[in-house]
Amino acid sequence: MAQVALRWILMEDAVSVVIPGARRPDQALATAGADALAPLTPETMQALRDICLSDIAPHVHHRW
Repeated sequence: MAQVALRWILMEDAVSVVIPGARRPDQALATAGADALAPLTPETMQALRDICLSDIAPHVHHRW
């Protein structure tokens, strides 16, 4: 799930920087593998964008 989330972020035009965190070496390796995933379909990109805008943005956008 984390790799898919990072893949979405890497493909999202509105995002210019990704700064993932890791506490263990295996987490860092998993994070680094996110760019090796196949590109997400336009439909998946839009579905994730919709989730972000409806369920996440209202809680964090006022902090930007």
